Amino acid sequence: MLVKCPVCGAHVPEEVAVEIAPGAQRVCSLRCAEVAEGEALRAPKVAPLEEPPRRILVAVDGSGPSLRATRLAVAWARLARGRVVLLHAVDPGLMRLLPPEGALAGAARLGMRSEEIERSLREDAEAQLEPCRRICEAAGIEHATRIEVEAPARAIAQAAEEADLVVMGSRGLGALSGVALGSLSHRVIAATRKPVLVVH
Repeated sequence: MLVKCPVCGAHVPEEVAVEIAPGAQRVCSLRCAEVAEGEALRAPKVAPLEEPPRRILVAVDGSGPSLRATRLAVAWARLARGRVVLLHAVDPGLMRLLPPEGALAGAARLGMRSEEIERSLREDAEAQLEPCRRICEAAGIEHATRIEVEAPARAIAQAAEEADLVVMGSRGLGALSGVALGSLSHRVIAATRKPVLVVH
Protein backbone atom coordinates (compact mmCIF):
# COMPACT_ATOMS: atom_id res chain seq x y z
CA MET A 1 0.00 0.00 0.00
CA LEU A 2 1.26 3.47 -0.90
CA VAL A 3 1.18 6.45 1.45
CA LYS A 4 1.56 10.08 0.44
CA CYS A 5 4.32 12.09 2.08
CA PRO A 6 2.79 15.28 3.58
CA VAL A 7 6.10 17.13 3.10
CA CYS A 8 7.10 16.48 -0.53
CA GLY A 9 3.93 14.84 -1.89
CA ALA A 10 5.66 11.64 -3.06
CA HIS A 11 3.83 8.30 -2.92
CA VAL A 12 5.94 5.58 -1.30
CA PRO A 13 5.33 2.04 0.01
CA GLU A 14 3.95 2.15 3.54
CA GLU A 15 6.70 -0.08 4.90
CA VAL A 16 9.45 2.42 3.98
CA ALA A 17 7.63 5.52 5.26
CA VAL A 18 8.97 7.12 8.44
CA GLU A 19 6.66 7.98 11.34
CA ILE A 20 7.96 11.18 12.93
CA ALA A 21 5.99 10.71 16.18
CA PRO A 22 3.61 8.06 17.55
CA GLY A 23 0.30 8.45 15.76
CA ALA A 24 1.67 11.19 13.46
CA GLN A 25 1.61 11.26 9.68
CA ARG A 26 4.19 9.12 7.92
CA VAL A 27 6.75 10.79 5.65
CA CYS A 28 8.76 9.32 2.79
CA SER A 29 12.32 9.76 4.04
CA LEU A 30 14.52 10.78 6.93
CA ARG A 31 15.11 14.13 5.19
CA CYS A 32 11.36 14.81 5.03
CA ALA A 33 11.08 13.68 8.66
CA GLU A 34 13.69 16.29 9.62
CA VAL A 35 11.79 18.95 7.67
CA ALA A 36 8.48 17.96 9.28
CA GLU A 37 9.98 17.95 12.77
CA GLY A 38 11.62 21.33 12.15
CA GLU A 39 8.31 22.83 10.96
CA ALA A 40 6.57 21.44 14.03
CA LEU A 41 9.15 23.06 16.32
CA ARG A 42 8.90 26.42 14.52
CA ALA A 43 5.10 26.43 14.36
CA PRO A 44 3.48 28.81 16.85
CA LYS A 45 1.37 27.26 19.57
CA VAL A 46 -2.34 27.26 18.75
CA ALA A 47 -4.54 28.96 21.30
CA PRO A 48 -7.32 26.71 22.66
CA LEU A 49 -10.88 27.40 21.53
CA GLU A 50 -13.02 28.89 24.29
CA GLU A 51 -16.21 28.95 22.19
CA PRO A 52 -17.33 27.65 18.79
CA PRO A 53 -15.66 29.53 15.90
CA ARG A 54 -18.09 32.03 14.37
CA ARG A 55 -15.79 33.89 12.00
CA ILE A 56 -14.71 31.32 9.42
CA LEU A 57 -12.17 32.02 6.68
CA VAL A 58 -12.27 29.77 3.61
CA ALA A 59 -9.37 29.68 1.13
CA VAL A 60 -10.88 29.30 -2.34
CA ASP A 61 -9.18 28.33 -5.60
CA GLY A 62 -12.03 26.79 -7.59
CA SER A 63 -10.95 23.17 -6.99
CA GLY A 64 -13.20 20.37 -5.75
CA PRO A 65 -11.58 20.34 -2.28
CA SER A 66 -12.10 24.09 -1.88
CA LEU A 67 -15.80 23.66 -2.76
CA ARG A 68 -16.04 20.91 -0.14
CA ALA A 69 -14.23 23.20 2.32
CA THR A 70 -16.83 25.89 1.63
CA ARG A 71 -19.73 23.48 2.23
CA LEU A 72 -18.19 22.34 5.51
CA ALA A 73 -17.56 25.95 6.60
CA VAL A 74 -21.16 26.86 5.75
CA ALA A 75 -22.49 23.91 7.76
CA TRP A 76 -20.34 24.98 10.71
CA ALA A 77 -21.42 28.61 10.37
CA ARG A 78 -25.07 27.52 10.37
CA LEU A 79 -24.59 25.61 13.63
CA ALA A 80 -22.58 28.38 15.28
CA ARG A 81 -24.65 31.24 13.81
CA GLY A 82 -21.46 32.57 12.32
CA ARG A 83 -20.26 34.19 9.13
CA VAL A 84 -17.95 33.09 6.34
CA VAL A 85 -15.24 35.02 4.49
CA LEU A 86 -14.25 33.55 1.12
CA LEU A 87 -10.66 34.44 0.22
CA HIS A 88 -8.92 33.99 -3.12
CA ALA A 89 -5.22 34.90 -3.31
CA VAL A 90 -3.59 35.84 -6.61
CA ASP A 91 0.15 35.31 -6.37
CA PRO A 92 1.93 38.40 -7.78
CA GLY A 93 4.83 36.15 -8.78
CA LEU A 94 2.57 34.08 -11.02
CA MET A 95 3.46 35.92 -14.22
CA ARG A 96 7.18 35.23 -13.72
CA LEU A 97 6.46 31.50 -13.35
CA LEU A 98 4.32 31.12 -16.47
CA PRO A 99 5.79 29.10 -19.35
CA PRO A 100 6.44 31.03 -22.58
CA GLU A 101 3.33 29.54 -24.19
CA GLY A 102 1.10 30.54 -21.22
CA ALA A 103 -1.89 32.74 -22.03
CA LEU A 104 -0.84 35.54 -19.69
CA ALA A 105 2.77 35.42 -20.85
CA GLY A 106 1.48 35.63 -24.42
CA ALA A 107 -0.68 38.59 -23.43
CA ALA A 108 2.35 40.33 -21.97
CA ARG A 109 4.30 39.76 -25.20
CA LEU A 110 1.40 41.27 -27.14
CA GLY A 111 1.75 44.46 -25.13
CA MET A 112 -0.86 44.07 -22.38
CA ARG A 113 0.10 46.24 -19.44
CA SER A 114 0.54 44.70 -15.99
CA GLU A 115 -2.65 46.47 -14.83
CA GLU A 116 -4.63 44.76 -17.60
CA ILE A 117 -3.16 41.37 -16.71
CA GLU A 118 -3.92 41.96 -13.02
CA ARG A 119 -7.50 42.94 -13.92
CA SER A 120 -7.81 39.70 -15.92
CA LEU A 121 -6.52 37.72 -12.93
CA ARG A 122 -9.02 39.47 -10.65
CA GLU A 123 -11.87 38.65 -13.04
CA ASP A 124 -10.80 35.02 -13.00
CA ALA A 125 -10.63 35.15 -9.20
CA GLU A 126 -14.21 36.45 -9.10
CA ALA A 127 -15.24 33.49 -11.25
CA GLN A 128 -13.49 31.09 -8.83
CA LEU A 129 -15.31 32.68 -5.87
CA GLU A 130 -18.75 32.67 -7.48
CA PRO A 131 -19.70 28.97 -6.85
CA CYS A 132 -18.67 29.32 -3.19
CA ARG A 133 -20.64 32.55 -2.85
CA ARG A 134 -23.71 30.74 -4.22
CA ILE A 135 -23.26 27.97 -1.64
CA CYS A 136 -23.33 30.59 1.13
CA GLU A 137 -26.36 32.35 -0.35
CA ALA A 138 -28.30 29.11 -0.75
CA ALA A 139 -27.69 28.32 2.93
CA GLY A 140 -28.62 31.84 4.05
CA ILE A 141 -25.21 32.34 5.67
CA GLU A 142 -23.75 35.82 6.14
CA HIS A 143 -20.66 35.99 3.97
CA ALA A 144 -18.11 38.25 2.28
CA THR A 145 -15.57 37.72 -0.50
CA ARG A 146 -11.98 38.95 -0.64
CA ILE A 147 -9.38 38.94 -3.39
CA GLU A 148 -5.80 39.59 -2.33
CA VAL A 149 -2.85 40.06 -4.70
CA GLU A 150 -0.38 38.48 -2.34
CA ALA A 151 1.54 35.25 -1.84
CA PRO A 152 -1.25 32.81 -0.86
CA ALA A 153 0.20 31.58 2.46
CA ARG A 154 0.83 35.16 3.58
CA ALA A 155 -2.60 36.35 2.42
CA ILE A 156 -4.38 33.53 4.25
CA ALA A 157 -2.31 33.94 7.44
CA GLN A 158 -2.96 37.70 7.49
CA ALA A 159 -6.71 37.25 6.91
CA ALA A 160 -6.75 34.55 9.60
CA GLU A 161 -5.99 37.20 12.22
CA GLU A 162 -9.61 38.34 11.88
CA ALA A 163 -11.01 34.78 11.91
CA ASP A 164 -11.65 32.09 14.51
CA LEU A 165 -11.07 29.20 12.09
CA VAL A 166 -9.41 28.70 8.70
CA VAL A 167 -10.83 26.06 6.35
CA MET A 168 -9.05 25.04 3.16
CA GLY A 169 -8.82 22.17 0.69
CA SER A 170 -6.09 19.57 0.93
CA ARG A 171 -5.33 19.78 -2.79
CA GLY A 172 -5.84 22.71 -5.11
CA LEU A 173 -5.60 23.72 -8.72
CA GLY A 174 -2.42 25.61 -8.03
CA ALA A 175 -2.77 27.83 -11.10
CA LEU A 176 -3.77 31.08 -9.45
CA SER A 177 -2.21 30.39 -6.09
CA GLY A 178 1.15 29.51 -7.59
CA VAL A 179 1.47 26.41 -5.39
CA ALA A 180 -0.55 23.28 -4.80
CA LEU A 181 -2.76 23.56 -1.74
CA GLY A 182 -1.17 20.41 -0.33
CA SER A 183 2.02 22.35 0.43
CA LEU A 184 0.13 25.62 0.97
CA SER A 185 -1.81 24.15 3.90
CA HIS A 186 1.48 23.28 5.63
CA ARG A 187 2.72 26.85 5.16
CA VAL A 188 -0.49 28.33 6.53
CA ILE A 189 -0.46 26.02 9.55
CA ALA A 190 3.11 27.12 10.30
CA ALA A 191 2.28 30.82 9.84
CA THR A 192 -0.82 31.26 12.02
CA ARG A 193 -1.89 30.56 15.59
CA LYS A 194 -5.50 30.11 14.46
CA PRO A 195 -6.94 26.59 14.01
CA VAL A 196 -6.69 25.33 10.42
CA LEU A 197 -9.07 22.65 9.12
CA VAL A 198 -7.84 20.91 5.95
CA VAL A 199 -10.60 19.24 3.92
CA HIS A 200 -10.00 16.32 1.53
